[in-house]
Amino acid sequence: MIVFFVVSALVAACSESAYGEPPGWRVAVERAGGSLGGFRDVGATGPGDAWVVRDGRPLLRWDGRGWRGQGGAAVPYLVTAAGPREAWQFVEHGRRLDARRWDGRTWQPHPIPTAGAHATAAVAAGPGDCWVAGLRFGPHGMTDVAWHFTDGRWRQVDVPSPITDLAAAGRNDVWALSSAGRLPSILHWTGHGWRRTPVPSIGVPERSRAGDATVELDDVAVTGRNEAYAVGAVVLPLNEGRVIREAVVLRWNGSTWRRLAHRPAETAYTRVAPDGAGGLWLVTQRQDHPDVLTHHAGGRWTPVEVPAVAVKGLANVPGTRDMWATAESRESGATRQLILSYR
Repeated sequence: MIVFFVVSALVAACSESAYGEPPGWRVAVERAGGSLGGFRDVGATGPGDAWVVRDGRPLLRWDGRGWRGQGGAAVPYLVTAAGPREAWQFVEHGRRLDARRWDGRTWQPHPIPTAGAHATAAVAAGPGDCWVAGLRFGPHGMTDVAWHFTDGRWRQVDVPSPITDLAAAGRNDVWALSSAGRLPSILHWTGHGWRRTPVPSIGVPERSRAGDATVELDDVAVTGRNEAYAVGAVVLPLNEGRVIREAVVLRWNGSTWRRLAHRPAETAYTRVAPDGAGGLWLVTQRQDHPDVLTHHAGGRWTPVEVPAVAVKGLANVPGTRDMWATAESRESGATRQLILSYR
């Protein structure tokens, strides 16, 4: 079932929150600007700590009272966070991949000593445990690689196929998406190596004049020890762009992946995060329309409009139902960067 409604004054009318207001999405930060300084990734370790990645600029940090520039010369391009005092940021360096871990007060360096390395996905799986997928550029081209931080150091790890996204319920329960080829695969780490898990058959249209239709899995999230979701869409190439055919939502029930019957047309789910209460929030891309945020709980799918053209990042605040999102809006030719909060 899909129920659609518009957020009145950016607030979804529901039960009262802990803040004395109806819970809903609100604009927390609004700044003018385009690509340089644009808000991208977001991660949180708790109510008093969250970070936003900005293109070409140092991190923004939430300290429980407000958003402020992190300062310093480092310009991270990826951040991942889990429970209290467990966050990582990644900065490119000519001779290594500069990884830094948050200890609750400062960022401690833990570089990956690989020249020409670039991180494309990361997940904090637990205290002192982090997975990174990326690329290594060398004299013979580009190689897909993965690294695992445990016991205080990084190790390069072989994986069955290139990883495009990661999520974790714990150090021995890590999920990875691999979208190489026409049909994606899903990998699972249980502490003894990566293995492919069977993905259900997803109907893909026959070849079009522009090329093959593909299934894209864009993000994965874990909601419990035996439950995870992978989301994306079936897409068709068209000239210089693409046509979104229908959304794809896969659910892991502890033993197998199954595709849900929820398949809205001309829709792609590009990001997904737990809502802190057993449900999900999903960044929802609609063909030729602005993005919305969809809430999935109790068998209902509820799209909620937000004041944005494109939603970039999405994260739950661990231990709460609070959420952060980063977005971009355009009005009268002006581009603005937004941080949205749900509480």
